[in-house]
Amino acid sequence: MSSIDIDISLVSPYLSVIIGVVSQTTKYDTLHKKILKLITINDLENAKISSDLIGESGEYYISGYSVERIPGWSKISPIKDIENNILITIFAYGYVAIFISDKSRKEDIRDNFSVGVLKEISPIPIPELNGNFINEDKIRMLWLSGIHGRGNFKADTKVLSGDSVADTLDPLLDQSYMMSAVRTELWQASTKKTIGINPFKSSVWRGPCSDWATFESRVIEILNILHSNKSNVDNPISILSYPVSDCKGLQDAYDFSLVDYEFFSDNEKSNKRRLIERILTEFQFEIVPSALPEDISLKISKNSQEVGTIKARPIIKNYKVSFETTDSDIKIKTSYDSFKKVFDHPEIIKCWFESGHAIVNGMIFKTGYRDVSFSGYTWADYENYNILKEKPGKDPKKPELDKIGQEKSLFCWVKNRWNGKWDENTPFNTTENPTGWLLCDDGAGEKADFIHYVHHNNEHVISLIHVKAAKDSSPNRKISVGAHDIVLSQSVKNIRSCDRKKLVEDLKIREKTNSNKMCWESKTDNLNGKESYQQTTMSEFIKKMESLKDNGSVRTRVVVVQPHTRKSYYTSTLSNTKKQLDVLLVSAENAVNALGCEFHIIGSDT
Repeated sequence: MSSIDIDISLVSPYLSVIIGVVSQTTKYDTLHKKILKLITINDLENAKISSDLIGESGEYYISGYSVERIPGWSKISPIKDIENNILITIFAYGYVAIFISDKSRKEDIRDNFSVGVLKEISPIPIPELNGNFINEDKIRMLWLSGIHGRGNFKADTKVLSGDSVADTLDPLLDQSYMMSAVRTELWQASTKKTIGINPFKSSVWRGPCSDWATFESRVIEILNILHSNKSNVDNPISILSYPVSDCKGLQDAYDFSLVDYEFFSDNEKSNKRRLIERILTEFQFEIVPSALPEDISLKISKNSQEVGTIKARPIIKNYKVSFETTDSDIKIKTSYDSFKKVFDHPEIIKCWFESGHAIVNGMIFKTGYRDVSFSGYTWADYENYNILKEKPGKDPKKPELDKIGQEKSLFCWVKNRWNGKWDENTPFNTTENPTGWLLCDDGAGEKADFIHYVHHNNEHVISLIHVKAAKDSSPNRKISVGAHDIVLSQSVKNIRSCDRKKLVEDLKIREKTNSNKMCWESKTDNLNGKESYQQTTMSEFIKKMESLKDNGSVRTRVVVVQPHTRKSYYTSTLSNTKKQLDVLLVSAENAVNALGCEFHIIGSDT
């Protein structure tokens, strides 16, 4: 690495800068040297620095340097490319705008604001960037990031473009997204100038500049806007969720969950994945009242034995959340300490508050609830089946699927009681004599936990059934968003299997790797004339699906079995918890209905 001379008359960069607030006692030349030292890793002790004043309001510093790098296509170290880079810092009105041509070092600079070697620079407050630059009515491009969590049936990110993009947002479906970046017309401009903002990275961009004078004047214009207008806006696009910078207003946690370990790919056998898997399969936890409204208090148990109560207080710094935990009433210390580790990883925690806040992806967001209602609940009596147990067997990690129907798990309930002979306008009733065909497709890559087929009212009815155990079996249990979001994601991500032909193709592929799937066909007993399930093979089930040639009479249902929600409580409450759950259910229903399929969720009528 070596220093190079820069002729300012030849400088015409693409305007993309990181902006920060500079401490009043800072010497600008010293700060420029610190940034140069950071990005060149001490290799340029005597770098050449050009500087000059900019009118009466500012000054600039420029350093050029060259780097030798092995090209990406080569493994031979003697072959190297020479890359020339430039660092520019412009100071005005108490701000600094930093341009670095080596894009790989931009995050290094931003990460050192306030807390690192650049502690004299503070990030521009997000509301200040929002208020000064984002014009909701004139948004040309919008980058969205989902706060619904990994594995949800919605896209993780979206990019929208148009003349007035904010007008195209769906108040229901898009409220679980946050703005990560935007390109919009400037509020202050008399002409249609556009500017790009990424408030989380303190980044502002305008585009290519024909010469140094243009670059310099545009940067000064941006800094002058910040200096002259102290407009602060938390939520510049009203429909979207937005991150908060403190815990003010955070009140009454009502649901706590973790991201589902199944959404990690098979090669992600990390400690984090194993931690999530262990917690979700071995522990039970419920929200209990806390002394302070922002605290999360969890009562923890394992194998029906009380482990203790843990209090976690969210702390926000630079929009990132961490937790300060307090131990209480510890009964089994080893288990308690094992569970407590989840709070070391805020990004795997999902928590909802009555105040409209949600902890997702390691940040706290404020969401405005929309008044939508879901009318598609179907209610079932689960009799004496254990709604806390999803699959048969003693070890939840190693279910004994050959015992389906012999125990009191929810899988057994589906096998023994599922009735596919009902219409949308008729009540759902369980049966003691199931009819049709039933395939258990449980396992990695499943299309559903169960696939059921029956001929009813001159229609071929195919049900893709997804099963999830309740979080609580108390007759006084309330609504849980966390009990539903994972299973809804699983059910909607496989909706392409609603097409019968596609379902057959997928099942044939799965049969090649696992032909021992549990499968049953109902047959009539010659002695008593009653129908009952007889075990058959996956191959026979596929043949039956292939025989349904008349697609016009095929009716496909996506069914979620989740007995956590009680009919008596759901139909009587008007809480924010219900509103949030309804938003989730309506979003899932819309996704399923878009493919011409029915969506049903089976709650508890006990």
